[in-house]
Amino acid sequence: MSPLKWKAAFITFIAVFAISFGEAMLSRGMKQIGDGTLWHQIGAIVHNHWVIVGTTFMAAYFFLYMWALKLAPFSFVLPITALSYPLGGLLATTFLREHVGLLKWLGYAAIVTGVILVGLGEASGK
Repeated sequence: MSPLKWKAAFITFIAVFAISFGEAMLSRGMKQIGDGTLWHQIGAIVHNHWVIVGTTFMAAYFFLYMWALKLAPFSFVLPITALSYPLGGLLATTFLREHVGLLKWLGYAAIVTGVILVGLGEASGK
């Protein structure tokens, strides 16, 4: 694998962490927003630190993803981003204290297996 692809992979892994943590923080923040008028809810959203930090992480993902796409083919970068699903499941159980059932964990394992298969295809040039 070329040095540019290694760099793109590293950037994409950072992006995966950014989007996963950003989405988890956004979820936590949005669950803290109460009912009320539209303006009350908008005010609560823009003052919630979980929403602000989560949105910032999600914006960071966007720019990291663009950078990775500049360095490597879409067919190489996109499958790596799928790792955000199992990381999201892990954050759901640990950070958000949600129950994630066995079937979802099996799905996450299938996603990781797919990413590995794509990576092996990349390594072999196929």
